[in-house]
Amino acid sequence: MKMFFEFRCTDCNNVHSELTVYKQETECPLCGGRANKIFSKPTISLEGITGDFPGAALAWEKRHKPQQSKGE
Repeated sequence: MKMFFEFRCTDCNNVHSELTVYKQETECPLCGGRANKIFSKPTISLEGITGDFPGAALAWEKRHKPQQSKGE
């Protein structure tokens, strides 16, 4: 299964993403040097008080809220 991983070049310090099967190193697309896999932070957003995912909570509420007529 292919996933996106980030790699940092040991020569030019370039960071790039690559869709690949899991591997520890690859070739830098800029200089051709060795690029090692790095651990990057996930891009998620939690609601500050409850820890819920705000987008998911709002989508769930929208799907499950009873439809009201516009005349009311």
